[in-house]
Amino acid sequence: MKALNKIRSSIGGENVEAETARAVPPETKVSIVRVKPQPAKHKVISYGVRKLVDGDVPEPYRFQYLPDPEQPEDLHPGVIPTFFSAGVPVDREVVDDQGIERVRQDMIYFHTREGDTGPEYQVVYTQQDENGGETPAHSMVLEWTNDVDAIWVEALQQLEDHAGLSEDALAFLDADPLWLFGIADAATQRALEKTAVVPMLRCMGQRPILDEWFAYLNADEKGDNNYRWVIESFAECELPEPWTSFKGVGSVVCYLNNETNETTWKHPFYDYFAQLLSHCRRSTPEEHIKLRINRVLWSYEAESQTDVQSQMPLVSPKYVKVLGEILDCNLIDEPFMVRTLKTFLKAFSQMYHDGELDTQEVTFCLDIVKNERAKNSVAKQLALEDGLGDKDKDNDVGGSGQMYCIECFHNEGNAAHLYCPECGDCLCMSCFERLHAKGKRAAHEPNHFIPCVMCKSMPAKLQCTYTRGKYCTDCYYRKHAKTLPKFLDLKPLKIDYKRSAKLEREEKARKQGAPVESGMTIVDPEAKDTFSKPAPLETTLGDKWHAFYDLRGVKYYYNFETQESMRRPQDELILFQAPEDASKAADRKEVLQKLALSKEPRLMPQWEEGKEHDRSKGDNQTSY
Repeated sequence: MKALNKIRSSIGGENVEAETARAVPPETKVSIVRVKPQPAKHKVISYGVRKLVDGDVPEPYRFQYLPDPEQPEDLHPGVIPTFFSAGVPVDREVVDDQGIERVRQDMIYFHTREGDTGPEYQVVYTQQDENGGETPAHSMVLEWTNDVDAIWVEALQQLEDHAGLSEDALAFLDADPLWLFGIADAATQRALEKTAVVPMLRCMGQRPILDEWFAYLNADEKGDNNYRWVIESFAECELPEPWTSFKGVGSVVCYLNNETNETTWKHPFYDYFAQLLSHCRRSTPEEHIKLRINRVLWSYEAESQTDVQSQMPLVSPKYVKVLGEILDCNLIDEPFMVRTLKTFLKAFSQMYHDGELDTQEVTFCLDIVKNERAKNSVAKQLALEDGLGDKDKDNDVGGSGQMYCIECFHNEGNAAHLYCPECGDCLCMSCFERLHAKGKRAAHEPNHFIPCVMCKSMPAKLQCTYTRGKYCTDCYYRKHAKTLPKFLDLKPLKIDYKRSAKLEREEKARKQGAPVESGMTIVDPEAKDTFSKPAPLETTLGDKWHAFYDLRGVKYYYNFETQESMRRPQDELILFQAPEDASKAADRKEVLQKLALSKEPRLMPQWEEGKEHDRSKGDNQTSY
């Protein structure tokens, strides 16, 4: 290095080292806030937050102030916070209607925010109308600027010219705004230092809003929207004894321990919910759902232990709605999911008592929800394709395709020519004549299938209301429907092959009081394995109303769309079924009379727990 310096000296002279030395960057001057010897009257609305870049406060946000005016050499470092708000009261002399001078007090507000090059400031002053009008007598809103001295000089000039403030008020305001509004105050600076270590819940209104709870947990409202339930649970959580809360200086929620008189900004359950939020962020979707379900069941048991008498059952609209939110089911648009969610609640409750919920079970539940939606979608498409109502579907025979004789289908595969309502079977002509040659079947009256007017091979199922032609399902929707006028909402009539002319004559005779021969034996389609069991009673109200039981075991109905509940179905909501015929009513009366005289145990077959009802004994036992 010395040899290099000698070479530089020989080439350029003796002052080469001084000229080639690195330039030291100029030092940034930190502003000093002067303290005026007068009492502080500021009221902090919000402390704001400290601006940090790489963990340090930038130079434009730094200043120095004198905590004690009597010691001018004792300068302390200070920080200008962003989103700081404070007000200072000022006295204004007014003359009322009676000519008496009175003193009114108004507030001047000082706000800060983050700017491009440093902090920016705003001054706001509003003078209310003396007559109580909505329009203020004087309003001053100075735009945001990064020059605090310039904006405060402009504010003082406007207050002196238009606000009508007293001389004492103007003299009080003639001070450094950072000190006047409490930024250069030891209490404010200590609070800002505390916010870097202790979380702070701000409350700008009567109660903290959800956005303020998000900020308290350092969560983003959009990025952490899936974990919104954690913040909502934190906001609704009650404080344990002996803790109470109150709104302190700077709109900060403070928590007081009444036993130790300790005051803190930290919620007693802050660490729990902060860890819960962190765990949710790291977990998979299935684990997140499992965690939410565990918390719902835990909350239900905790509420049950607190108030057993008024606790509703787990399978209730409240928890069905919560489980629907967890599994992303909209119960208003998807009412068919309510029954599935009821089953899930029962299953999850059993798993919770037996041990911990399994993540694989949650995966199975998500698959079931997906399958239920697919089944409902397919059912809607089938309903649209068939163009038939539920009542017509119950009367449909053999679907929309060709119908074959049940007797010779496996041997010869003959197409059916007729349908016997009493037997409930499709038969060809030869098989019908052979089976109905003698006995009671000889009195059966069949309904012959009408061939389609277009294909001539398939049985007609629909009759056009425009041309009165009879068509099979495929020919009607694929060919004939395209020729109909589009401006007419035409729907075909269903050809009911299940109608029995003999049964209709007997019903007509009963209504007229005429004697009726031996009743017909109608095969109940529910007795066949190909049919499902009848729908429960609550479906007569429609798919929007769902049955639940209260804590006394009394059934009630709830509508998730209107959020209404009722004990007994109203007449205008019930979908009445077709009236029963007189023969079944008479048979029922006879059975009830025999039961009243019988000395055997009076236990109805369909109410016997653990036993399957035997329908082969006839319809009389199922009509109670």
